[in-house]
Amino acid sequence: MKKRLRKKLHLGEFQELGFSLNIKFTEDNTNDALDLFVEALLNEVIDPSELDFGGGGDRFDFAGFVVLAARGSATEAHRALTAAWLEKRDDVTSFEVSDLVDAWHS
Repeated sequence: MKKRLRKKLHLGEFQELGFSLNIKFTEDNTNDALDLFVEALLNEVIDPSELDFGGGGDRFDFAGFVVLAARGSATEAHRALTAAWLEKRDDVTSFEVSDLVDAWHS
């Protein structure tokens, strides 16, 4: 496959990796608390690390996918930073940070 096509299809050396998040909150969580959680996640983890996040949920369950904002891949360091931040949250009862996966073809 030609380099131009590999780039267009995000294959080979142009593959981009990301990871998914699945988060469960305490039963007494509110919609306002969820809004504050999302704002904190974006301001404290996603934006400073130059990542992008897409997802959503309700006040009990929240899920999404994280990728690098520019071309390239999220790294193990990004996964570890996100997991460490979630571990410190009192409003999170459990969470899962997936392995790095192909952001375009998984």
